[in-house]
This record gives sequence, C-alpha cells and structure tokens, in this order.
Amino acid sequence: MHQLVYRSLALDEDFGDSDLDILLKALTFNRENQITGFLLRGREQFFQALHGPREVVLALMQRIHHDTRHREVEVLLSEDTDEPTPFRDWAMGYNYVAEDELGLALSAEGIRPEVSPAKARELWLEMVEQAQSESEWGGGSPYSRKPAESVDAWIQRLSAARSH
Repeated sequence: MHQLVYRSLALDEDFGDSDLDILLKALTFNRENQITGFLLRGREQFFQALHGPREVVLALMQRIHHDTRHREVEVLLSEDTDEPTPFRDWAMGYNYVAEDELGLALSAEGIRPEVSPAKARELWLEMVEQAQSESEWGGGSPYSRKPAESVDAWIQRLSAARSH
C-alpha cells in the first residue's frame, strides 16, 4: 500500500461547484479503486491524503497534477506502508480547515510556508483525526458526510446539490 499527502492552490472559491465536482469524482473513482483518503479545503488551498494500492495512488497523483481546478500541486509525503488504511470506509472525506490553525496559511504575498517531513506527518495525522471525528459527529461543511450517512446516501445528497 502507499500513502501520500499533497497540497495545491485552489482556483475557485470554497464550497463552489468545483469542490463538489472534485469530491463526487473522488468518491466514485476511489471506491472503485480501493483508495481511501481525506480532502481538507482551506480558504485558498487543498490538502489531500490518499491511501491505497501503490500503482493506483501514484497514477492518480499524475492525474491530479494535471487537473485544471487547482495549480502548484506539491507532494508533501509519499511512502509505502504495510499499515491498513486509517480512513476506514472513507473513499474520500471532506471538510473545511482554517489554514492558519495548521500553520499553513499563505503569506500576505501569496507564498506558501515550507513544510518539513514532520509537518507533513502532522498534516496526515490531522486528516486521520478529522475522518474519525466525522465518522462519529459529521463535518461542518455543506459537503461533509453526515453522522451515520452511508457513502451511497452521501453521493446521492451531493449529486442532488450539484443539480441545483
């Protein structure tokens, strides 16, 4: 198995159609390809954790690099692991994050702070914790999974939101 964390700069505003499209496509693709993970959406950035079969995760990362809904994709952590997924049944979790609380906010000039390997690991653990918390309590964003909501019901709710 392989686990990976990246960040990128969002091109559209948070909770917009672009975020919904990313989430719906990730839920479908990841479920079909044994990938789990979590996507944190900040005011100006995405942070995403992925866990799954090495070849599939790395191929997906190549597609993500070329995705036009964000730019300046930077892999922060990429490693093989024997550990089972910490994201349980999350094909892709989603929630909003205050970038400054993570120490990862852009500067006034739009420059991203450096991320050390230790900080990348901390970000991974933050996303694992978010996934576990959302499993029990649900998330705070309109696109987050609700408590006890099945993946199918979640996809259906998001798809309905997309058509409005």
